[in-house]
Amino acid sequence: MSRNYVGIDLNEEGLMCSALRKGQPEVHLAGMHQESLHAALVFSSRERNVVDPRRFVEALRRGVDLLAGREQRLALSLPDRIGRIFVTEIQTTFKSHDEGVDVLKWHLKDDLSAPPSELRLDYQLLTRREGGQRRYVVATARKEILEQYEQLVEEAGRHAVTIGFHSLLFCNYYKKRMDAGDEFLLVGLEEQNLSLQYFSGGVLAYQRVRGGSQTAETAFSELNRTMADASRQFPGMQRCPVFVHLDSSQRVAFQEMLPVLFEREVTLLDPHFERFQGGRNTGGIVLDGALVASLAAAESLM
Repeated sequence: MSRNYVGIDLNEEGLMCSALRKGQPEVHLAGMHQESLHAALVFSSRERNVVDPRRFVEALRRGVDLLAGREQRLALSLPDRIGRIFVTEIQTTFKSHDEGVDVLKWHLKDDLSAPPSELRLDYQLLTRREGGQRRYVVATARKEILEQYEQLVEEAGRHAVTIGFHSLLFCNYYKKRMDAGDEFLLVGLEEQNLSLQYFSGGVLAYQRVRGGSQTAETAFSELNRTMADASRQFPGMQRCPVFVHLDSSQRVAFQEMLPVLFEREVTLLDPHFERFQGGRNTGGIVLDGALVASLAAAESLM
């Protein structure tokens, strides 16, 4: 029997779960499920996030048991605010992944939010430059935060085999489905999240994420300030194509302001959930950024 690949996005509303199954020729959307967890989660980069572990485990069991069947593996998408993401360059060559972790902790020591011994760090090589310079995307979070999530997933009878940040998974979903060229901006305007990612030479060069409720005024101010600051280092940001995801709740307020903000036409992205076989049956679930991230998490297991 085909296995189900389960991805879960944790957000202000609770859990967004989705399951994919390999098919011929399309990937099949095996199901979606939402669980509300108001007051059970408090997202923080300083301390454990789950303040009501029993509710969390019960919600996880309900959601995953509906979708996973006997499959024990799952992938988690966590809010960016619980850790940090860096895009950094370094000339050192690593002999092993573990050595890379140690070197990057030392390289970023002045920017880390906690002592290196209290953090978990992972990284991915983005590109190599002439002269040996290498660009990495680096993700960090406190060990105690990640360990709590892992332990509670185990208590629910599953294993979190991959854990990623929402913005990077969100980006992965769209980037593999876009024909955007080598240089572009990817902007996510979600109800509880704002992200801007600049790609140069086809790889990530700059990222900024802001969590919390997004009004048109706060988002315009944040994006305007980000573009003014970052474009000094990356002048291409001022002229490259702009691709934007808008949650359904944001479209009326944001759609007209975007060409004014970026001083050019923007392309609004459609996640095209119907590309997945079975993707037209939403069951009343709002098809927005949380579902995008949960599907990208599920795809990371395939």
